[in-house]
Amino acid sequence: MIPLQVELQRAVKSTKDEAMTIEQAAELLKVHPDYISTLVARADDLKMIGDTIIAKRDKTNIWLVAIAVAAFISALEVLPQWIGG
Repeated sequence: MIPLQVELQRAVKSTKDEAMTIEQAAELLKVHPDYISTLVARADDLKMIGDTIIAKRDKTNIWLVAIAVAAFISALEVLPQWIGG
């Protein structure tokens, strides 16, 4: 059996906007709306803003990835010249 907070995470992430109201979540999980805040607190990837539950975004910054790729390509161009003399 899947824990309710995991079910809630999956349900929120499967929505188009990755958001759901407390009432929608309570109806989906068939629990009292007051219990939803406890489930959100237990879930790592969810947070509440007002009466809306949203999925947290990944913290990977695309610029950081782009800089790392550019540094790798630059290193591939410079290393053969540096090693070869």
